[in-house]
Order: sequence, then C-alpha cells, then structure tokens
Amino acid sequence: MGANKKRAKRSEADENSLSAGPGAVVEERRVLLLRHGESEANASGEDVPDALLTPDGVSQASSWSRSAPGAGSQIGLLGAKVALVSPLRRAVQTACLAFEGLPVPLELCRTAREMWWTDRQNTPGTAAELCSLLAKLPRGSEVQDLEDARVPAHDEPKSEVASVAHLRQLLVDRPETTVAVVCHWGVIHELCGASASNCE
Repeated sequence: MGANKKRAKRSEADENSLSAGPGAVVEERRVLLLRHGESEANASGEDVPDALLTPDGVSQASSWSRSAPGAGSQIGLLGAKVALVSPLRRAVQTACLAFEGLPVPLELCRTAREMWWTDRQNTPGTAAELCSLLAKLPRGSEVQDLEDARVPAHDEPKSEVASVAHLRQLLVDRPETTVAVVCHWGVIHELCGASASNCE
C-alpha cells in the first residue's frame, strides 16, 4: 500500500475516533520496540555493510515466534496489529523470524533505520540484495513498502535525530492500538532512553 493510501486510511481512522464524542472510551495505545538480533557487525566489531544476523542472531529472533507454555507465540501474546521494520537487513531478518506464523502486517519503515548513517552497516544495501534475502525468509514475500523504504522521499529528514522525530510522529498518527517497531539500539535509545540488547 502506498504512502498516500496509508495517510488516507489513517485520516479516516482519526475522523472516526473524533466522531466518538465526549465520554467515549479511548483505547489504550502501545508501542513495542524490538531491537534486531545479533548482527555480523555486533559480533565482529567491524563495520560490515548492511550486516546480516549471525547464527546466534537468527536463534534470538526465532525465539520470539516460539510458543509460551499454554499460550501462543511470545511475540503474538503482545498483540501487535502491525510491525514497522527498519529496511536494514538485520532488522528485516529479525521481523520475519519473530513474526513467523502470525498475521501481523510487516511494513518497511525508512525512519526506523539505525542512526549513524555514515556507517556502512547502517546504509541499506541494494534492492537485489534485499529481495534475495526476502526470498529465503519466512513471510519474506509478505513484507510491504520495499521501494518506499529504500528510496529517500522529497521530505526526507535531514539528520538522524530528525528521522527519529519523524518516526515518533508516525507512531502517534498510526490508527492501530498496538504497533511493533523492529529497529536498532540508537533508535530505541533516542525514542525512550533505553539501552536494548540484541532482540530485547
């Protein structure tokens, strides 16, 4: 779904919530922040271009889709209605593995990408590299907005901090009651001050 269609859908949801009138019960809204699993760059300390997950990172991400005793998957229990995903490959892998088997839409979100844009690990690779990766991942064919997330828009934020501010506003504007964001340490720290470990 294109960006304009999404905005129209959100505007309609906003109008519906405004028409509820005084005394209406407003649903609680939650944002779930999930850092990607261990990447090749995390493990090696090297600036690996658009780094992939290590085998440990794959295991960390997959652990979210495993069933909790007597219940559904751990990530499913959190009730996300949509997952916004950084277009960097380590986050895409994490999202596809963590949300395996769930009907949660996976939407690439450019403003969820890591800060420190000059680092090679934080610069998206080519479209061909991403498509090749998606072909090997569970739910890879369901990932949406590949082109929108890869190509800078005319109103692209000019700095990392401005990009996270844009993400914050995007989260406010979303109609869903629970939104997951699969992203990075710097984004999570900028949003809420937390220092997340891999796959936390």
